[in-house]
Amino acid sequence: MKMTAIEKMRWAKALLEEESGGAYELVVGNVHDDLYLRCGDQVNAGLYLSMLPNRDTGKYDCIFKGYTRMSGGYRNAKGMQKLADEYKQAAYFLREMEIANISLSEDELSAFVSELKSAEKQQINALQMGM
Repeated sequence: MKMTAIEKMRWAKALLEEESGGAYELVVGNVHDDLYLRCGDQVNAGLYLSMLPNRDTGKYDCIFKGYTRMSGGYRNAKGMQKLADEYKQAAYFLREMEIANISLSEDELSAFVSELKSAEKQQINALQMGM
């Protein structure tokens, strides 16, 4: 069964957040309702999300790109393995997002952003209530 665009976005969000142990988080920007991928401060190999309008289809394409931060200094074998694992995980996520090839209509994008904002608001309210 083929997933809808919103189902693909939910899948992408869950995959990135759960399998990264929270290192990646799909969120809505504060000023504009832009989607972006927040990466933890300790991430050396990260992902960047851009929602670009496609003139041919009239939809918004989710474009994921990988990036690396400079990781200076010497490391022992354990440190090098940790770094290699991080790069491997980022490459895995990037490959999965490219295969998913997610494109949303403006209405679908708005609906997904509203869904995320609602979930974020619920989390904030729960934290404020001490839950």
